[in-house]
Amino acid sequence: MDVRSSAVVLLAIACTGLVRGEAEPAIATEGRAQGMLDAQLKDYADLFVTLGEQAVRRSRLASPLPCVAHWLAGGDQVVVAVSRAALSAGLQRSDTLRRIGGRDLTDDPGDGRWATAMRALPQGQRSYAVEIDRKGKRLHLVLPCAADDARRLQQADLAMWTAVTRRDWSACLKQGAEMVAAFGTPTSPPLMVMTQCATASGRPDAALTAALARALMAEMMAHSGPQPDLREQLRLALRQLDAMHAAGGENYATSLRAEMATLGIEP
Repeated sequence: MDVRSSAVVLLAIACTGLVRGEAEPAIATEGRAQGMLDAQLKDYADLFVTLGEQAVRRSRLASPLPCVAHWLAGGDQVVVAVSRAALSAGLQRSDTLRRIGGRDLTDDPGDGRWATAMRALPQGQRSYAVEIDRKGKRLHLVLPCAADDARRLQQADLAMWTAVTRRDWSACLKQGAEMVAAFGTPTSPPLMVMTQCATASGRPDAALTAALARALMAEMMAHSGPQPDLREQLRLALRQLDAMHAAGGENYATSLRAEMATLGIEP
């Protein structure tokens, strides 16, 4: 989830002019307008590359986890997305992680508690135990280790960010899709990077941005507390979809706003 703050910056830049629509100044010639767009795109890509260079140095990408972390959760341990395998094993969105293997998460300070607990799992096991809180009840679950998938996820994650540092936007999209396939459920972190790679390539992808918006909506609904980062990213994704529609693309934003209204998510 550490890509989210950076994603807000990049999406905001994308929404300020990388997708041209009807608001193009009438006095600008086509050549001048294209030159301005190219300059903005270069600035956007340069910033994105800097973020990629920081990402590939993160300790979490140095080696795979012993087993798959079958969830997406922040420092408060609330699960906002669940892998397909974990869903079958009984884990649900909105569960709160309390114990992983032999490690009680309440004993560890800081935001990296569940990641630290995952690193402490023994190598070579077929499954691992987790304890969660669900609506005031403590439940014990056994999740598949899936070490091969853990390795696949780490390799795709590292390859995705490495592609960003090389400005290889096609490889970024491919590796992001590999991450989604390995986890089995679309989640916002890889989708954010993929939408940014599509934008940096000069070919923003409306369908991909709509998929990101839906993932953000699902993650917001899984958490009872305020999620300002998610809300801001959702707003920015909708603004980018509006701009792509104004430029002649498909109108995804209208149906997404209708879904938000149904779910009770404020625009």
